[in-house]
Amino acid sequence: MRRVLGLALLLAACSPAAPPRPTEGAAQQAKMDAATKAYSDCITRGAGSADVAGDAAGSIANRVVLACKDQRNALMADVIAFHQIGHPKFSIDQSKAVAEASIATIEDELRQQTVVAIVQRQTADPKKVN
Repeated sequence: MRRVLGLALLLAACSPAAPPRPTEGAAQQAKMDAATKAYSDCITRGAGSADVAGDAAGSIANRVVLACKDQRNALMADVIAFHQIGHPKFSIDQSKAVAEASIATIEDELRQQTVVAIVQRQTADPKKVN
């Protein structure tokens, strides 16, 4: 009997522990990362499919970014929620300001990449440019 009990304890000690449950912050960060990717992918798809004829690349890029408003709003909500977890004493307005600044940084980079992609498309096929 002692042998069986000792063997059971030995097996229990050797078996891998259950993976830790993600914390609320880690779960929200994963959600925020997915929303960031969705927003970025929307803009990238738009840059690849927008009509590039007859308008400046910057104007087209602005329309592409504006077309991804739903994804941006979802990202904004996730960034605010993430910030509230890490800084529960901050007001919602403070968290919104942080989220807006964070997204603006990402958005500037995406807009620049979009302009470059549009210019490349315009110069690759001069017939598309009036």
